[in-house]
Amino acid sequence: MASLIRSHLARLRKSRVFLLALVIMFPYGLGLCNSAIGDLQAGAASAGLWGQPLCGFGLLIGIILAAVFSLFFDAEHADGAIRNKLIAGHDRVSIYLATLAASLLAALALYLIFLLSWAARLPWMLRNFPAPEPGRLALCLGGTVLLLAAYCSLCVMLCMLVHRRSVLAVVLILLMVFLFFAGIQTQDAYETATRGGMQMMIDGAGQQQWVVHEPGAAGAVTAFLYDALPVCQAYRYMELDATPAMLAYSAGLAVLTTALGLALFKRKDIR
Repeated sequence: MASLIRSHLARLRKSRVFLLALVIMFPYGLGLCNSAIGDLQAGAASAGLWGQPLCGFGLLIGIILAAVFSLFFDAEHADGAIRNKLIAGHDRVSIYLATLAASLLAALALYLIFLLSWAARLPWMLRNFPAPEPGRLALCLGGTVLLLAAYCSLCVMLCMLVHRRSVLAVVLILLMVFLFFAGIQTQDAYETATRGGMQMMIDGAGQQQWVVHEPGAAGAVTAFLYDALPVCQAYRYMELDATPAMLAYSAGLAVLTTALGLALFKRKDIR
């Protein structure tokens, strides 16, 4: 399996799409760092100062990975590479797991560039702003890595099962966009239910009415989605707000999609 991983990584180094994604990580990471500093100077909580540049990578990475992997790994089907690997004696489990391992390494490489893009500012930040709590930071960093694993396992499952590149790209990107907006809507519903506040409504006569929401508890489904959806997790990691349940959901999604993908890939007709 090591040789399969090395061959993927060798191709990745030559992939223009992957190289472009690496370049995009520089303004992405630096922009979140500058935004966090500006928010703190404007009076925001200090947790976001460290959470945004350290864990904000997970916010948009699903869409980026969908674009990169749909164009890169689906070439395995288009070029007949999977068939050739089977002929060469590699079993399907090794082929699938090698693809997953290469995708994880690619995602971690993007994460590293994201962190390096603003690392030069780290000494200045430590001198001028309060350091984060180690326990909270470690939990959120671990959650971000597990979130990457969940994204990669989901992308690889579809990449190994859908052999038409155009269809795969559309399906993956639309799925990630759906998850993004579902997360935003879930977060808004959760915060409305738990934090209270005022909301402007338009009644049947077209008049503006202010409705007061008292703080309370979110419903069971909303609370579950708030912990489980990737975008909700990413937002919470950016505020250094993590729970063990969130990490468990990401790990569970990674294991579930890998097991399902392997089971279906073993039965797939490779041409």
